[in-house]
Amino acid sequence: MTDIMHHRPRFDFSHSYFRKTYKDECISLRLHLQLVRDILNRHIESQREYVQRIWRDGQKGSINEFGLPPNIICKQLISINNSCPALKNIYLLEFHPSLCLASLIPTALQYLFREFRHIYRPHTAHGITILEKKVLQLALDTWQSVRKPESLYSAQLQKDLFSDAVMGDPFLVVEIGMLVLKSAAGEGKKQSKDSQAFLLETFSRLLELSTLRYRLIEMSVESAHLAWLYKIFTQEMGFDEFHLYLRPVYFEFASHKEKADQPPPVFLTALLEDNSRVDRYAPSTLQLAISEVDDNHIGKFSFHKKESIFQLLFHSGVENMQVTLACQTAQKNALMVTVQQAAFCHSPQSICPMDRQEGSSHLRSRDGADSTHGSASIRNDRESASLATAPKVSGSLIHPSPGAQPTKRTPEAFVSIQLEKLGPRDMMLNTFLQRKEIVGEQVTKADEIGKVKREVIVEYCQKLNHRMSQYSLRGQIIAYCNSLRALLEDFPTIRNTFFMIGQPQERKREKESKERVQANPRNFQPRPRCLLSSDGRTFLNLWFITHHLEVLIMFKTLPEKDAVRALKLTLRIIAPLHDIVAYLFSFAKLGSGKERFDFPLSPKPLKADWGGIEGIGAELRDVQRMIDSLQNPQDPNQVAQSLMIRREVMFLQFDAAVRHLIRGTFLLAGNVSAYQTVTDSLFHGLQPMSNNLVKSVFASQFCLPQPLDPQSHQAFVLFPWRAFLAVGGPFPVILSSPDPLEYNMQLCLCGLNDQDRKVAHGELVSVQLQMEDVLLSSYDRMREDPRGLRTSGEKNKQSKVNKMTELNGSQSWGSARTFRIREKQRDPLTAYAFLRSFLIIWKQLEMLKEGWGQLKLRVADINTVALYQQFLELYGANILYPAMKTIARQMGKEDEFEGLMISCRSILPPKGASEVEIKTRQLQKLLENFESHMIHEVLRKVNKEITLVMSEKAKEDRVLPTELWKHQVIKENVSIVRPQIVEIFIQRLMESYQDGELEITFKKDHLETCLLSLGCDVMARERSNFETYSIFYENLLQQANQMLYQKEQEINAVRTTQSPPEENVHQVAELVQDMILEITALRARLMDLEDESLSIKEKIRKEVQEEYEALVRALFATCLHIKEKLDEHQLKMSRKVCDLISEVRKEGVDSMIDLKKKIGFSKVANGLKENLAKEQIQVLQEKNRRLEELVCKVKTISHWKLTVQQQQLQRQLRNAEKEATQSKKNYLRIKIMAEHKTILLQQQLLALRKALAKSQAENLKMEKQLDEQIKSQLAQERSLKLDAFQRVDKLQSQLYDIESASIQINSLGGLTSWANYTRSSVSTPCRYSQQYLLKSDPKSSEIKRIQRPRTVPTKCRRGESCLPNVTDNVQPAAFRIPTVLQPTSLLRPTQLLFSSFSKRN
Repeated sequence: MTDIMHHRPRFDFSHSYFRKTYKDECISLRLHLQLVRDILNRHIESQREYVQRIWRDGQKGSINEFGLPPNIICKQLISINNSCPALKNIYLLEFHPSLCLASLIPTALQYLFREFRHIYRPHTAHGITILEKKVLQLALDTWQSVRKPESLYSAQLQKDLFSDAVMGDPFLVVEIGMLVLKSAAGEGKKQSKDSQAFLLETFSRLLELSTLRYRLIEMSVESAHLAWLYKIFTQEMGFDEFHLYLRPVYFEFASHKEKADQPPPVFLTALLEDNSRVDRYAPSTLQLAISEVDDNHIGKFSFHKKESIFQLLFHSGVENMQVTLACQTAQKNALMVTVQQAAFCHSPQSICPMDRQEGSSHLRSRDGADSTHGSASIRNDRESASLATAPKVSGSLIHPSPGAQPTKRTPEAFVSIQLEKLGPRDMMLNTFLQRKEIVGEQVTKADEIGKVKREVIVEYCQKLNHRMSQYSLRGQIIAYCNSLRALLEDFPTIRNTFFMIGQPQERKREKESKERVQANPRNFQPRPRCLLSSDGRTFLNLWFITHHLEVLIMFKTLPEKDAVRALKLTLRIIAPLHDIVAYLFSFAKLGSGKERFDFPLSPKPLKADWGGIEGIGAELRDVQRMIDSLQNPQDPNQVAQSLMIRREVMFLQFDAAVRHLIRGTFLLAGNVSAYQTVTDSLFHGLQPMSNNLVKSVFASQFCLPQPLDPQSHQAFVLFPWRAFLAVGGPFPVILSSPDPLEYNMQLCLCGLNDQDRKVAHGELVSVQLQMEDVLLSSYDRMREDPRGLRTSGEKNKQSKVNKMTELNGSQSWGSARTFRIREKQRDPLTAYAFLRSFLIIWKQLEMLKEGWGQLKLRVADINTVALYQQFLELYGANILYPAMKTIARQMGKEDEFEGLMISCRSILPPKGASEVEIKTRQLQKLLENFESHMIHEVLRKVNKEITLVMSEKAKEDRVLPTELWKHQVIKENVSIVRPQIVEIFIQRLMESYQDGELEITFKKDHLETCLLSLGCDVMARERSNFETYSIFYENLLQQANQMLYQKEQEINAVRTTQSPPEENVHQVAELVQDMILEITALRARLMDLEDESLSIKEKIRKEVQEEYEALVRALFATCLHIKEKLDEHQLKMSRKVCDLISEVRKEGVDSMIDLKKKIGFSKVANGLKENLAKEQIQVLQEKNRRLEELVCKVKTISHWKLTVQQQQLQRQLRNAEKEATQSKKNYLRIKIMAEHKTILLQQQLLALRKALAKSQAENLKMEKQLDEQIKSQLAQERSLKLDAFQRVDKLQSQLYDIESASIQINSLGGLTSWANYTRSSVSTPCRYSQQYLLKSDPKSSEIKRIQRPRTVPTKCRRGESCLPNVTDNVQPAAFRIPTVLQPTSLLRPTQLLFSSFSKRN
């Protein structure tokens, strides 16, 4: 965001107006905005889908949810910016931490733009703007039209590998791990040590499987993109796409093949005529690389179901996935190197040829005039037209020539993936068959066969990588050669003088390619047109730049190992040479000012004081002399090593000068602005030139554990992939265009003016001269006796004198002194190694000095002159003086050193001491100080820990020592800056004023300017306060949100783990009610206190107001009195003046009349009349003035009365307000008491209602119980009575039988009369008893009807009238009377009655 805000339009002054520039810049900003918006919106959508998928069952607050992204509460969509929202609307509590990866978008765009800029090389601002617009349009079109790479693969592979149904759900992955543990527990692994080891192993294998799947997906996606580019290049070079595929041959069906290790043809162009050797196999979809080798066993996997993932965790599934990943990585590497070789094989002359020609001609005629406006506009139009016709998809790789029509690429750059794989694949199958025959019958298990397969597949991948590394080396060599050609086009003099440019398909003489030409001053011999000999073992000519067609075929006739070794040596030589040339060219352009930073390709003449063409030539000759002075100049290893170490020394020199010397010089001179400019720029400029580790943009979520060093062997063994990402740069494995270094070097000094740039140039030259002094002193010390210190010191002094002479005389780098120094160094490798060590020591010393100063001064940065002076004093007293004293003591010059200190009053090194020794001693002293400081800090921390331990042990309660685990609180010293607004305003106001005795006068313009600056300062202060408080409140809200989330999680955990007992609910309710009452009382008390404080403040304010009113009245009266005096004084003065004027006038009139009378004028009478009229007018005016005075006095008195009345009214109003406020307070107090009483009454009423409801419920319950008891008693009595009636009926029937029997015995004649009598006597009581039973109980409908005996009819029932009476509440029960056929005993009636009653009792 800061870069975008700082971005400014790049004006092109060759245009007639700036409208087009603004239009192009606005289009670029819109394209950038649209690209970032689309990326972020799509990312938000994918994150929403992921969050909804993992929280589909809701949050449960368990420990398994730790580490997952927070859930999204889909309540209300909001817009972050209401005026112009940039992104889509989000929910209020929607957070996506992964959106921080949006900062990588500018990094990728910058990298892409740098590549295009290196290819197209625009010369003007308009060309750069057009190029940036096209790059952004290309990125946006690619993003919008991109399709999922997995769609290029088969549907089954999409389901098995790319599906996130299981591996994308963390809960399902946890379930798989638990299933593995349960299955292991079922098998009997229950011992503690075995179970823990198995748990750790299971967890490790699950993580490894997840990582392997992610890496395999990543490799597959990259392979799909590279395969698409490979097909495009294949078509452009005239080949078919079946060169990408290899027909699978599985292990089970393999047969031994002869000549399996036969390499592919040297010249692939022969395949254009005869492609019979190539298999025309081309599947419909892309496949994984493992499917070409073994798709049935090793390459058989699936991540679509839990069962298949469960199987991968056993039976060597992880090892098979590792082999699968190795195959896919080899496939991706092969595709990448072939694509990059084809991309780099283009003709540099085809890129903007007209602009190149103009730049070269201008460089040849530096002293000529600049190009005219017309030529510049023509060049701009040409650039815009060429860029407009550039392709949209693969401009950087496919068509590097924007102005020309797209043509076919060089066929020699084509690489057949099929032919490169065929030989290693056949060798792998032969090896498998051989091992299988050797092992024989022992290989019976599938695991053993799989182990053999994995071994041979890994060997196949290693051989394929080793074979494809040749093309990677060729591509890098071609890239460096192309970059060298492009650099030399801006310096044709250097190119024609020193370098030899290779031509396509040039013929080499056999003598040139085999041995180096021997130096012979008698005969002229041309230099060989080869860098190395044909066998790659002899170095021939450093200055020959090989054509890319020659690079494609060099060393192809050699064996594979020898070819790779020769190509590595070639790359090790050409890469440092490129960097050295780029550094020299960039250093020579540093004196051209800021124009070179904005438009590095603009044809501007070089300044001679920065070296110029002569300095570049001297340095290149020095390089050749360095190579000639090697022990074996024909050894390419020594040449490569010398060039690399020279490059490191050049970069370290520039780094030391910019980072330390230039900044220190500016700060010591008081030029703080230049110091800050260089400090801000060097971080971005020196970073690419150093060997610092740059992390990959893809490693933001895969960091290496902190204690490990990314370059250590341990890190590579434990975490190979993460260690590679930590050291591979922003885009690892990609072979980008070589960095010309000009932009980075210009960036370090781009903010300096011409004067500051001269100072910087002096410091850069001083570093070069200091390196020469170091070489001289080290050379003399190596040759001379150690005791010859005085001679060494004299030589050092003489070298400094020569240095000053050369600085004052000539700035040319190719001086005779430099030649003599180089002649002394018989071993350049040792000399430059010594210089590199010295520069590293110097850099370490400066870094430790800066850290030591910040530690001693307790500041974050030493960026002011006062701090720097204080630092120098402390450093000189504590570090420099002891170090110099130690050196003087070792040299035996301690007394001389002390005398020099007293005389010079400054710390100077002893005579004869070398720079290396001085800096080494300072470095040792600083390390000792830091070591002492670290020991002191450790001791202090240990003492603190011991104190805490002792205090914890002294505690009586047995709790965990939590104090020992607490981190130390960071002490923040917040210093609030008080803006000096009033002081600054007064100072500005008093800068221009006119001082009188009683008043100060300011000019209107000056006052307006001061007021405007005051308003700006106030607005700046308010803005700063707003930003500060907004950040503060944002942090507060974030902290509160986090604490609230933690509380919710704790509450959920407590709710799930335990629930409060039911018996404590009433107690909790009572406590809550008491707390509510107390809180209410406290709130009421707080409100009373607030009202009292407000009333007190109001009272104080009114008292102060009354006091000030009295003072104001006094001032008002004084002012009126003064005004009255002034009016009187004014009237008196006017009267006196009028009187004096009238007297003078009268005297003048009289004298004039006398003169007129003497002269004899006739109009004297008229004049007298006029004078009399004027005197009357003056009298009237005097009266008028008196009347005006009276009117003024009346107005003053009336105003005074009005003021007094207003004061009285205000006093009455205040009294009324006091009464109203008091009444309002009383009203509020009464209202609060009434509300409180009402609440209490309501609570009491509610409690009574609850008690009443409870009692009613208990009453109803008791009534129900009573009803049930009464019903049960009635039912029991009813059953008893019915039993009695049944017995009575039984007795009557028995009595009837007895009577009938007696009647039959005694007299048969009286039977009829007895029967009639019996019927009449029995029928009446039976009917009466039936009616009584029906009316006795209204609920008798629920009781069954009495079942009469079927053998005895109702009419035959008799004797019921003689039964005893029963009570009214007895209910009859069903009973059955025995029939006549039943046997009965012959008893008397009295006996029967007695027996029945005895049974009932």
